[in-house]
Amino acid sequence: MLLALETSTAVGSVAVACGRDVLGRGWLLRRGEHASALIPQISTMLEEAGVKRKDVEGLLVGRGPGSFTGLRIAAATARGLAKALGVPLWHFSSLVTGAASLGVKMPESLSNHQGIISSELSGAAAVWPRYVLLDAGSDRVYAACYGILSDRIETLIGPTACTLSDVLGAWIPESSLFCGSAALRHAAVITDAGHVVLPFPAGLPTAEGLLRIHRLNVGEEPVSERSQWEPEYLRASSAVRPAVSRGMHA
Repeated sequence: MLLALETSTAVGSVAVACGRDVLGRGWLLRRGEHASALIPQISTMLEEAGVKRKDVEGLLVGRGPGSFTGLRIAAATARGLAKALGVPLWHFSSLVTGAASLGVKMPESLSNHQGIISSELSGAAAVWPRYVLLDAGSDRVYAACYGILSDRIETLIGPTACTLSDVLGAWIPESSLFCGSAALRHAAVITDAGHVVLPFPAGLPTAEGLLRIHRLNVGEEPVSERSQWEPEYLRASSAVRPAVSRGMHA
């Protein structure tokens, strides 16, 4: 029984799952409400799912990059709950969580945001690389590219803080699908460069995405020192091509 918290962006979420079954979901849809609403939303969501806090066996949290305030709130809440319940805590990049959140069930008010259609994919496109871009302020972005397969995750370009020009001027895995808040903000530039931008809410980090990532990282160890763990704040760097295994994307 796992409880997941993701508040790295303006849209926060919580979810609880037993194995592959998501038993409950909750959303923080109003900007600035994370601090006051996260704990109440967790309590409401668990109650509606019929899950008691003592039944929770592990905590998952998005470690960023993203909103400084949102990350601090989620980190403090996750550390506190994990300590109080005596359960392990795992943290994952909010960029890979955004990549894994494609197709997650969204509340109607969010999925109909600005009239943009759902980002469900089928066929070959469902496993094409997902290049997640989140806003980092001004002309900067948080960026990473992943291959999300049925049994594993491939990190094609690791998390970095850079400019959109850095991203477009560097190596981009073939058939990459751009998504995330910054990809939408710069959609015209990205499409003019010959790439595909997925519609909202693709790329949005969610608690359910955290649950998916955890299932694909079965061997990953939890945080050993919960009290010392801090969120991930990326600094300026350049996007570079990493060494990756051949075979997934020719």
